Amino acid sequence: MNKKLLYGFILSSMVLIGKSQTNRFYPNDVSDAFSIFGDNSNNTTGTARYIGMGGSMGALGGDLSAVETNPAGLGIFRNSVANISMSILSNKNKATMGNGVNSNTDTNFNVPGAGVALALGDEADLFKVNVGVNFSYQRVDNDVNFSRNTKLNYLYPNKDNVDQLYEMVNYDQYTNGYKSKMKFSLATNYMDRLYFGIGLDWHYLNIDRNSEYGHRNTVDGEYMKFNEQLTPYSQEANGFGLNVGVIGKITPEIRLGAAYHSPIWWSDMDDYRWIYGYDDKGQFVEDYVYYDHYKNVSPGKLVLSGAFASNIVDDDNSLAFNFDFINYFNKDMEFKGDVDYRLNNNFVNDYVRNSQEYRAGIEYRFRELKLRAGYAYASSPVKSNSISGIWDTNSDPVFVKNYLAGEKINCLLEPDMIWSIFVDLGYQYIKTDYRTTLSGDFYTVSGSNLAISLDKPYLGKVNNIQNNFVLTLGMRF
Repeated sequence: MNKKLLYGFILSSMVLIGKSQTNRFYPNDVSDAFSIFGDNSNNTTGTARYIGMGGSMGALGGDLSAVETNPAGLGIFRNSVANISMSILSNKNKATMGNGVNSNTDTNFNVPGAGVALALGDEADLFKVNVGVNFSYQRVDNDVNFSRNTKLNYLYPNKDNVDQLYEMVNYDQYTNGYKSKMKFSLATNYMDRLYFGIGLDWHYLNIDRNSEYGHRNTVDGEYMKFNEQLTPYSQEANGFGLNVGVIGKITPEIRLGAAYHSPIWWSDMDDYRWIYGYDDKGQFVEDYVYYDHYKNVSPGKLVLSGAFASNIVDDDNSLAFNFDFINYFNKDMEFKGDVDYRLNNNFVNDYVRNSQEYRAGIEYRFRELKLRAGYAYASSPVKSNSISGIWDTNSDPVFVKNYLAGEKINCLLEPDMIWSIFVDLGYQYIKTDYRTTLSGDFYTVSGSNLAISLDKPYLGKVNNIQNNFVLTLGMRF
């Protein structure tokens, strides 16, 4: 059994970051809360029309995925509609730590959503009711692989228990799984001027996550592979949320909308984690532990929207523009359950802030052809310059922004052909940059432990680019 305490960078599952950062938390749990549990802006689901307009349809409505922004948009439908979407998503991560740079790309085929909207009543009715059912599905597969970094080196006992110089070879974070949502919506339409809507959401997620670290002896080339404490782990959870919205026509061309989305209350969480350690006799032990009483509350959000829609020449030429402002109430995030799991609330209290997203989309129609473009920007939910660490073992600590969750830029473009049976094709580009730390108390299968001093976390950079091609097939009836 080899045990060694190394000074210079961080490898601790329960992280203590910087002299002024005195609260402990689990980075993997916090990262999952941002990127998986939350109903956030990193969303590659939706119809091609919704994707093509940058998700900016809060006041326009009239699309099954627009109901995700404002449920009152369901009331815009004058005809019943059913559609299904398919996509090819490319996810590329460029990971940099010290002088090690590595890129990897994963490409998946998905069926991100399907739904139906039923327009009830007659065109002449002053008061109409529409109902909708929408199912969305999103893969959350994401692998971040840091490569060899010669600036991260230290003394560690070899197989003969003699201290020799080792250097970092790899640090890999693997996430696989999916999340889904079933949405039931009801909307009213009064004289085609005022629209009210409510939506009920049932969420489900299933994820597997693992973190591995490897170092190599610079003398004889011996390689050692470590698993991070509490990994691999698996999680299943069910969640519920609701949302309400209103859209009003100020003039025949101008619309305003507002919607409130409640937090997502996650419960029935099944959590399985590997735990490593030593017993009273100093013998290495490992166990697969089941936790059944974790709970999680993901942030709610407020959406304010404005839109312009008008014929610009004649009935064959029309132009529509929509702008959405979204405020995420990230301070409402909460971890419930065991004492260790609740430690993540320290991160929320000290480092999390409310974040904003801005979406804009435009749509031009010429006869049966529509062209759309959109843009979205989301700020980071983590306070800037609140987390400190070092870039290499010889550098001074620095404060960084975009820790675990970065700013997002979303650009989109889409053409479509409109008939009773219609085909939409959309393209989405998402870019996100964020910072992470090499974190975790690591163990080999034979029980060797790598525990690192906590006062100088070692920082890494991740540049994520997603290219998403979406095809929607639909029918009006």
